[in-house]
Amino acid sequence: MKNIPKNPRYYFVHSYYVKCNNPEDALVTCHYGIDYTCGVQQENVMGVQFHPEKSHKYGFQLLKNFNEI
Repeated sequence: MKNIPKNPRYYFVHSYYVKCNNPEDALVTCHYGIDYTCGVQQENVMGVQFHPEKSHKYGFQLLKNFNEI
């Protein structure tokens, strides 16, 4: 989450979300009526529920960070 401010805005298309069996796998959370996990990481596998490619400067920064891993 390097160079991403505390409350970024991301583009979501649907209301599905994952519930992690292991809370340590939750990478990022979101609040929209309820708090929920919208990004996960387990070892070298990462994923997000939102669309970073449609999320303007915050999404581009997230993709840039991923590319620099």
